Amino acid sequence: MRDMPLVLIVDDEIIIRDILAKMIHALGYAVMQAANSSEAQQMIRQHTPDLILLDMIMPGVDSIEVLRSVRDDEALKHIAIILISGIDDLEAVGSFIEAGIDDFLPKPFNKALLTLKINACLSQMKSRESSDEAKQLMEGFCRDLSHDLNNALTGIIMTAELMLMNAKSEPDKEYIADIIESSEKITGLIKERRKALASSTHK
Repeated sequence: MRDMPLVLIVDDEIIIRDILAKMIHALGYAVMQAANSSEAQQMIRQHTPDLILLDMIMPGVDSIEVLRSVRDDEALKHIAIILISGIDDLEAVGSFIEAGIDDFLPKPFNKALLTLKINACLSQMKSRESSDEAKQLMEGFCRDLSHDLNNALTGIIMTAELMLMNAKSEPDKEYIADIIESSEKITGLIKERRKALASSTHK
């Protein structure tokens, strides 16, 4: 998330957009406005807002198509979306919930409720980003560690094999063979863990 979260207001009524913009500015967030779905889709792809306030009834492209286009895009699906509506149609709202909205805000707006919902969505988004970043750091650490361990074990195995070739007594040969066997087992385990990590990373 950028230093100042960016909120995109999508509503065909300029009065509603201006009211929301003033409220959101007062919270310390940056604001952009879109008067229709097509304009919203363009702004979303150009600016990748942190949060979208999406009016349920819009002219032109249906609002739910805007929602689906965001949720179906790997680069955009993390954006928080709050549905705003002045109609009391639970079935219609339910279709938006199924499509992936994060929250719902009824009209007329209650300032305290608006503040609570916006802050909650942005906070959850920040927590997800922090969790993803920590996961990436851990995955990177594990990859580097397994690579270094694998190199060290390869060196041990090669040295032990040379020692085995020059060993004279049977006890020495058995001892060195045990070192090689143990090192190869550990190498195999590291390879398995690296494959598992790579598989989970690409899911």
